[in-house]
Amino acid sequence: MRIGREGQELGVVTAAYAVLTLLMALPFSLSPGSQVVADAPDTHLYIWTLAWDAHAFLHQPLRIFDANIYYPFANTLAYSENLIGSALLAAPIIWLTGNLVMAMNLAALATCVLCGTGAFLLARRLHVSVAGAFICGLIFAFAPPRFFRLGQLHMTAVQWIPFSLAFLHSYFDRGRRRDLLLAIACFSLQALSSGHGTVYLFVTAAALVGWHA
Repeated sequence: MRIGREGQELGVVTAAYAVLTLLMALPFSLSPGSQVVADAPDTHLYIWTLAWDAHAFLHQPLRIFDANIYYPFANTLAYSENLIGSALLAAPIIWLTGNLVMAMNLAALATCVLCGTGAFLLARRLHVSVAGAFICGLIFAFAPPRFFRLGQLHMTAVQWIPFSLAFLHSYFDRGRRRDLLLAIACFSLQALSSGHGTVYLFVTAAALVGWHA
């Protein structure tokens, strides 16, 4: 199967953002399995959340919100960010290594790469040049308000926002049902990754739909 021009561009910039993530997060990125960004309450909470999600994926996927806290109350995973979207990235690492710290850290670092790629794709769908789109990705991936929150997975996991908007723009430009379905899928992943990010995406998407209407 031939890879189109857009696919080639995405492959190259994704590799570039991965290298930049490694460099920008030094020395933390060299030992993600043995240290955390910050030994804070959020860190402890989200290590447990990812561990629970990974357990529930295998043992009780239909009752994932019925977490093992606050007995006898039900659906206690909903008391905070559920991180199910991030757990889709972290769970295989947990299953293979049992290292919860590594799983959380790699999931957080992956958000940088995906944020860069998503912003690049959004800019290209808006007909920005390759160089300009690459700069857009740099800003979204590594701007301090997001990058310095790597220890707060619920705040840094906003990577599906630009993907959803990119496909929504494409749907309005081309009218292809596939683009609309991809926009909805990315919106759903964002909703499962970060409630904060979902609010930002909902407001932006609603404004975009309203503008086109």
